[in-house]
Amino acid sequence: MKNTFLLFLLLALPLLWHCQNTPAPVDVEKEKAAIQALIAKETESYYRQDFETWKSTYLEDPGFRKYGYWEGYPEKVVFYNGFEPLKAEKKKQFDANETLWQGSTEERANENFRISQDMAWYTFEQFSYEKGTKKFLGKSLETRILEKHEGQWKIAYLGYHYFPDTTQTTTSQQQ
Repeated sequence: MKNTFLLFLLLALPLLWHCQNTPAPVDVEKEKAAIQALIAKETESYYRQDFETWKSTYLEDPGFRKYGYWEGYPEKVVFYNGFEPLKAEKKKQFDANETLWQGSTEERANENFRISQDMAWYTFEQFSYEKGTKKFLGKSLETRILEKHEGQWKIAYLGYHYFPDTTQTTTSQQQ
């Protein structure tokens, strides 16, 4: 009897360990909605120049990255390694009321999500329009890598590539 019990324990322990260490399944649709809401919150707070709300959407960490291309930048490519330099620049920009395309509206297409328990990546095409006139302002290819902290998604990587003005189009280019 004693040997049977020991054998049972030896067989059951790996199963119990596996059950305790298996993450709960991800509700992909719920997480997609949460990520889309976060991205909308980040964009809207940026154009409203609401610094605290904008900042709350980001991972405030040295591991944060932002890499972007826009021909409107004098240097064409901008990058930030760590959140502090971006935070300082945006605070100064918001205080000086220097945000470009204020009040513009955005549409997103060709969305692609990869979501796990605490990390996700989200790619999409973004089309920007002037608020009142609906004049087309630009198209970009966007990437967000997100991490979940204390149950909330945060942007850990912000990447974008704006198409040059000469190739602006409101239809997506499929490869």
